[in-house]
Amino acid sequence: MLIAAYARKHSVLLAILIGAFSLVLTNSAFNTLLPSFVTTYGISTALGGWIITLYMLAMTITMPLTSIVVDRLDRKRTYILGLGLYGLFSIVGGLFYQHVEVILLVRVMHGVAAGLMIPVSLVLLFDYYGQGKRGQVVGAWGMLLTIAPAVGPTLGGFVMQFGELKILFWMNVPLALLSLLLCCRQIQSYEPAKRKTIHLQGLLPLMLSVASLSLAIQFASNSAIPGWQTGVLFGVGILAVIRFVQHENGKEEPLIRYKLLRLNRLFTVSLLISTVQDAVMFGVIFVMPLIFQEGLHLSPSASGALFIPTAVCTSLFVWIGGRWLDAGKSLRFIAYGIGMVALSVLSFAFVSTSVSLVFVIVLMALRGIGNGLSDMTMTAIGLQALPEEDMHEGSALSNTLQRLASSFAVMLLAAYYDIRWTMLASSGMGAGQAKWAALQEECIVLGVLMSLTLPLVVFINHKKAGATDTHVDQGGDERPGTGQCSDV
Repeated sequence: MLIAAYARKHSVLLAILIGAFSLVLTNSAFNTLLPSFVTTYGISTALGGWIITLYMLAMTITMPLTSIVVDRLDRKRTYILGLGLYGLFSIVGGLFYQHVEVILLVRVMHGVAAGLMIPVSLVLLFDYYGQGKRGQVVGAWGMLLTIAPAVGPTLGGFVMQFGELKILFWMNVPLALLSLLLCCRQIQSYEPAKRKTIHLQGLLPLMLSVASLSLAIQFASNSAIPGWQTGVLFGVGILAVIRFVQHENGKEEPLIRYKLLRLNRLFTVSLLISTVQDAVMFGVIFVMPLIFQEGLHLSPSASGALFIPTAVCTSLFVWIGGRWLDAGKSLRFIAYGIGMVALSVLSFAFVSTSVSLVFVIVLMALRGIGNGLSDMTMTAIGLQALPEEDMHEGSALSNTLQRLASSFAVMLLAAYYDIRWTMLASSGMGAGQAKWAALQEECIVLGVLMSLTLPLVVFINHKKAGATDTHVDQGGDERPGTGQCSDV
């Protein structure tokens, strides 16, 4: 029986990771192909940024709805629904990849699939693994999911340079099908709670706010659009957010249980750190391909290959970080990881276009070590601070805020890049030098933003130490707890 239970847990892990691996693989390939899309489809950098942004926006809008879908279908069927959408629209992309409009549609639907799959995937794994193993599970989960970013950019670069874009879509189909079959066979069925009601009064303001703020950022970078239109969109977006919060305050089962932020300070602070980490990570993913191709004049395949050191080091150290977390070690290693990421990103702001590729590889590896030690471990700390019954709600909330921040980070960076290098070029600076200067300024912003989370890690370390003390009785015997801090 023990062997059967052990095998089942690991088969569930495999089933979930195959689908998530394929999803991250495709997304990471697209994230580094922005310069290629601009050239291939004859579009602007700002419009090309939508190929990245639409995925994140669709995922962000879908994630608050995931709790409703889980409430109706259960966790297993929700994950399977996301897998089905992902595989189906991969086929659509493979058939009609020549049209940029289809690419944008597929990216939206892949974002919807990710919005269903990502919040549920880690919670499904937590259902099968106890407290003492969850850090290692998160490590294994993060380790495999960081192999995809190593393969994705390199594969995407080779595909754009030597093949056709449809390959990136067709290779997803067998992986999605395999994951679908394994999930149907291995994951246990759940009884749907059916507690929530779908209320358009809350959903529509949420969608309106995300759409309005996104368009406002895009319009801000287009000098042909009057400033008053941009201002109106910003105003509509802010009012829609206020209306959404007002409506949700009156609901017993809201779309997004943001009240969790008030009830659990450990979850709140860890979520704040994770949100900044995600915004910086996606910002770096936007900036680095431009640095490599616009500044260092590397080919798409060579630019993709430079992401391999980051992914390999992330894969190794996310496992190490998970084991340290389970062992109850001091969380100083998370602060070291954040410092490594900040140092790596800031370093790109002070190198020249003649920088040695060896030095670039070292910086990319350093960022990978930092990501591995700090990113997934912080996510695990936040989720484990919640009671078991609130984990999927907390996962949906955290992923929504993280993806929303990531989406706006990429849009703001894309808008700033277009505006800034054009401004510098009009002042007499060469186009190449102007683009390089704009990218270096963005590296400074991202590095400083990452550094600002370091004091919060000190708070997390203190609260975790306090929570550990409360879970030990006077006789020194550990007793089970939910991972909540003592002030909850």
